Amino acid sequence: MAMAYQSDCEGGVGAGSASAALAPMLEGARARGVADALEIAGQAAILLGGAGDVLHAGESAKPLLGVGLRLSNGRLVLKNARSRRFDRLLESALEGEESPPGEGIILPIPDGGAMRVRILAFEGGKKNPAQLLKAIVLLERLNPVHPALVNTP
Repeated sequence: MAMAYQSDCEGGVGAGSASAALAPMLEGARARGVADALEIAGQAAILLGGAGDVLHAGESAKPLLGVGLRLSNGRLVLKNARSRRFDRLLESALEGEESPPGEGIILPIPDGGAMRVRILAFEGGKKNPAQLLKAIVLLERLNPVHPALVNTP
């Protein structure tokens, strides 16, 4: 019995198939840990998978959905228009490219304020095909701002 165990641990069939089966579960746990940490920090965030699909929207982010962003077929889109800048930021993050600090868009919200939307690549997302989490969308509600500062699509 000890010989069979040693063989599996040294790269036998049991070891490879067990780690392959375990990888998606570990990556799911990692994404849930990131979501929990962002929520504890009070950061409104939406976690995205490789195709731009929404994996998780934090409780702090849910009230902001429908304001400037919405879900369409499980994907995050601008509520009222298309924006090449938003699409470019989203594509870049999903490809694992870092965005410059402070890069994002500012969307008007009905109460006269605005919401800053930043889309960040998640470290290792492109290099690790088993990793579910590819990008994080950070949402920040801003005080009323001058209309000239708000991005137009």
